[in-house]
Amino acid sequence: MKLLLTGITGLVGAAFVTETLRNRKDVEITAICRSGRGESAEERVKKAIIEQCEFDGTPGFADEVLSHITVIDGNILDLPVDEIVAKGPYDEMFHCAADVNLGKDPNGTVFKTNMQGTQNMLDLAKKLQVKALHYVGTAYVAGKCEGLVKEDELNAVDFNNSYERSKFEAEKLVRACGIPFTIYRPGIIVGRLSDGRIRKPLAFYRIMEFLGVVKKHHCAKSGIPANGVLDSEVKLQSPLSDRIYFTPIDYVQKVISRLFSLPVENKGYHLTGESPVSTVMIADAMSCILKMPNLCVTKVVQAENADEKLIRKMIGDLMPYFETRITFDSSSVRAALGPEILDWKLDVDFLKKMAYSYYLEYSPELVKE
Repeated sequence: MKLLLTGITGLVGAAFVTETLRNRKDVEITAICRSGRGESAEERVKKAIIEQCEFDGTPGFADEVLSHITVIDGNILDLPVDEIVAKGPYDEMFHCAADVNLGKDPNGTVFKTNMQGTQNMLDLAKKLQVKALHYVGTAYVAGKCEGLVKEDELNAVDFNNSYERSKFEAEKLVRACGIPFTIYRPGIIVGRLSDGRIRKPLAFYRIMEFLGVVKKHHCAKSGIPANGVLDSEVKLQSPLSDRIYFTPIDYVQKVISRLFSLPVENKGYHLTGESPVSTVMIADAMSCILKMPNLCVTKVVQAENADEKLIRKMIGDLMPYFETRITFDSSSVRAALGPEILDWKLDVDFLKKMAYSYYLEYSPELVKE
């Protein structure tokens, strides 16, 4: 099979590629990737695959993976169509590239990348006459829905940000394109089940990063080490929820690669699992790992202090994901891969592992004894 792929350097893209090529030797990949930050497209792909194989615990596998990949320097908003066609034909397309910025989108950059980029890839897919299309969306096309959301529903009428709206509109395009498709909808991707580690921290990790900055600032002012106990009260403002769908990256990796090899049946799949965590669990884990016993989440923060105002300003765009009332159905995943695929559970101990592994890698002074 010859596969045309976007998003290979991203968290999901690289994980999908290494897992798929670990289990299948018949797949040849042509990856569309941008050059940037002083690196060529090929250099960026090589770096991402080496990092992913090291993360997977198989560093020696990188050369094998790279031998199956041809790189085209390109951008989904400005595709080098002639070069792509010349390297064809292709059997299937896997579109994973996206702008995952959850903040404000004053210039429409997020919406344009996710919406127009998807339209460009669909136009290309028709030109190339691919037999199937694989599209990585998000479970949060559900926007501000409440209650049970099924895997092939697309019913949201309001959204928390431009990212959600753009992915909602892009998924509509995929469903109407006339090409057989599979849609993968991940939840909030976090570290792997075994040790909580992640190759490329996104989304929720911004909260951990900023809380770490707050902790170090307070410790410096108080003259205590960064890994010491900080008794200062720090509050995050958010309604409480027990429906926060953290999804381990190794689960996402395994499910996408397995579904990819099944017949394409115009179906969507929630890659969320069935073990959401709660706001209280997250606060307890962060409080423990950062040694901040007075860190808490509360519906309303009365008389915000300077730190609490800054926290709300810096991470306020993420807080809607901590008050969601959505329950994501996983019936199609269960039917396709068997109930054992969902046989895992997240708890406070996992959240502690996740936080500890993040700080150990990015701010070791906060957790090293």
